[in-house]
Amino acid sequence: MPARPARPTLTLKGKVPAPPQQVVPERPAVGAAATSSPRVEPVEVVPTPKPAPIAPAAATDAPAKSARPFRPWAQSRVPSTAGPAILARAQTLNALLVAPIGVLPAALGDPLRPFQVGLGPEILARRRPEVAVNVCERAIRDYVRSFSYRHAVAQPGSMRCDLDGNPVEPVSEKDRHDMQRNCEVDRERTRQRKAAAALAAAAISAEAVGPAEDAASSGP
Repeated sequence: MPARPARPTLTLKGKVPAPPQQVVPERPAVGAAATSSPRVEPVEVVPTPKPAPIAPAAATDAPAKSARPFRPWAQSRVPSTAGPAILARAQTLNALLVAPIGVLPAALGDPLRPFQVGLGPEILARRRPEVAVNVCERAIRDYVRSFSYRHAVAQPGSMRCDLDGNPVEPVSEKDRHDMQRNCEVDRERTRQRKAAAALAAAAISAEAVGPAEDAASSGP
């Protein structure tokens, strides 16, 4: 098959238009610009006053109070004897056992004896058949968590006792110091609660006295 002849390219005859010329705006003469611009008045610059320096803290300011360091007890604070509260807990625990145990106080004023380490399972083994383990465990916790018992453990020279109340070993220094810190924290909390209660009572008393005085002063 014969090849097709190439098509001729058409060209337009005539002048090619020239690109548009950029119009550059004329700059005004220097003299004319000076005469046409408005006159600018000089502005007086007022310096900004510097802030006064901050005075340092007075040298007589009291320093912040630091926490009082712990000091081990050199001697027994008060006798560790059974009061009404811990005696009631001891009686509750004894009531769960087949027979009372000698390590617990039996009357007011009896000495409080710290338990020998590992004495809990021996006490549980003495519980009555109808008593559940968790009930007996709760009674043991209530007794050993009392302030009076912890205070007995914290005493210098305190001894741990067996089930019958016989001393078998001294309380370790770590356990004794831990209980001393624990007792001091409890005492401070008790002191703060009493102080807050006294302030609240004083405020209530002042509110009650105020209306009564007003009524008395406004009477005939």
